[in-house]
Amino acid sequence: MEIGINNSFCRLTDYELYAIDGGTFWGVVGGVATIVGGISSIVGGIALCGVPEPTTLTKFAGGACIGGGIAAIGGGIATIANNV
Repeated sequence: MEIGINNSFCRLTDYELYAIDGGTFWGVVGGVATIVGGISSIVGGIALCGVPEPTTLTKFAGGACIGGGIAAIGGGIATIANNV
């Protein structure tokens, strides 16, 4: 299958369109942003667990934030590794 942009200037096939990439710089920037988001989620989860007299729901929400933050950090590291 060929996707064509036909005019007098260019013709792109689907292979050429798939080859267009944002580059490694923006991939690394995205990975760092994901890590920063994960760290802020962990900090928020610790804050939820550290409130005076936390309820069970607050503790579960804090644990979920911490778990999500750890997963986000892992995703950010994988994104950086993929783009370097």
